[in-house]
Amino acid sequence: MSSSPESSVKITKPFSSDTDQDKKELLQDADLYRDKLESQWSDLKKDATEYGKQALVIGGVVATTFLVMNAVLPKNKKKSEEPIIPTQKGKISKKKTQFAVGQAVQSLAWTLAVGWARQKLKHFIADERKTE
Repeated sequence: MSSSPESSVKITKPFSSDTDQDKKELLQDADLYRDKLESQWSDLKKDATEYGKQALVIGGVVATTFLVMNAVLPKNKKKSEEPIIPTQKGKISKKKTQFAVGQAVQSLAWTLAVGWARQKLKHFIADERKTE
C-alpha cells in the first residue's frame, strides 16, 4: 500500500564516487582560503606599519617637546633664601615670577604640540575612512 521510508534513501557503495575529483575540489578550496588569508595578513602588516609610523611621529613630537622644555626651563635647585619683591597685596619672590614665565612657555609649547598631534591624528583617521 504505502512504500516504506527506507526505499526513498539511495544506498551507495563507499568510495563509489570519483575521489580524485573530490580531492581536486578540496585542493582548490584550500588554495582559495589560503589566498584570502595571505591577502588579509598582508593588509594587516600594511596597516600595522602605517599605525606604527604615526605612533612614532606623535611620540617623537612629545619626546622632542619634553627635551626642549627641559633644556629651556631652569632647573629646580635647593630652596634657599631668594630676594623678595614687595607688591601691594603681599610679597612675591623673584624666583616665582621667573617660574611663572617658564610655566607659561611650557604650557604654550605643550598646547601647540598636543594640538599638532591631534591634527595629525584627525587627518590620519580621515584618510583611513576614505580608503575604506
